[in-house]
Amino acid sequence: MKHFAPPHKQYGATLFVALILLLILTILAVASMREATLEARITGNLLEQKRLSAAAEAGLREGERALAALVAPAETCIANDTRVCITGLADTYNSNFSASNAYSSATLNRSSRWYVRDSGLISSPTPDCFLTGKGCTNYYEVNSQSFHGANTAGKNCGADALCMRSVRAVIFN
Repeated sequence: MKHFAPPHKQYGATLFVALILLLILTILAVASMREATLEARITGNLLEQKRLSAAAEAGLREGERALAALVAPAETCIANDTRVCITGLADTYNSNFSASNAYSSATLNRSSRWYVRDSGLISSPTPDCFLTGKGCTNYYEVNSQSFHGANTAGKNCGADALCMRSVRAVIFN
């Protein structure tokens, strides 16, 4: 009959190697999850930026359409004015949406507001523009902003609200 040698004592080398491999796999899994979470947040921010941009663009276009529909130069706004009116002179880059109009043509997932300022510039190829007021080209600045949530007074441009600005030339005959 054959006698077998007694088994050698194991000193835990295999267990130690297995634990090290498990630790490495756990670190890789956690790093992958952090990267996936970061990519999801970046994608969400880009999507929100596109939605805000579309809403601000819609408000800007509504203000430009309202200006194009005028038959005479717009007048200065009075309190709670709902018509197209001038909120002030466009002599600075500052924006103030406290007296702005809400975008109302369609339902958006974001709020949008706009207002018009007079640039103070009038030009004409004919000299009788300044005598009769006909054929003059008036330049107006249209400001629009969009933001998430409902706010009747608008917000400051920056991280909470996306703002856009355009200049529109309108000829009154």
